[in-house]
Amino acid sequence: MKKPFKGNKSALPSKLCVQCQRPMTWRKAWAKNWETIKYCSQACRDGRSRGPGAPS
Repeated sequence: MKKPFKGNKSALPSKLCVQCQRPMTWRKAWAKNWETIKYCSQACRDGRSRGPGAPS
């Protein structure tokens, strides 16, 4: 069983997805390449998501 995060989650870095503009919060899995992360999901990476400002 994993231990719950006991720190201050609001102190973690965050950025916006370039496709849907949703906020993404730092994850341990992204630690090595956080600077290169641009998309929040595979759907956004593939361009399937219709976020604000996306063509209909």
